[in-house]
Amino acid sequence: MIGCNSTGREPEYAEHVARLRPEYPDLADEVHAFTGITPVLEWMQRRSLPEGSVDIVGQDEFHYDFLIRIGPGERWIVFGVT
Repeated sequence: MIGCNSTGREPEYAEHVARLRPEYPDLADEVHAFTGITPVLEWMQRRSLPEGSVDIVGQDEFHYDFLIRIGPGERWIVFGVT
């Protein structure tokens, strides 16, 4: 979910969800209102996602990517966290 769009700025969360919606509309409906890490963790509990389905990748000292395996195979969703 991290990257820059044609304006040279990082895309906003709503833009990421909009890109997710055509292929995964149900997932986009589930995550569209997230405002921080707490709703993500609560969502994981509701979905009964195992703790082993998470990976965290540091981008720098203030930013990291929170990756969650969400389905069979290697489907992941990524949340950028500051």
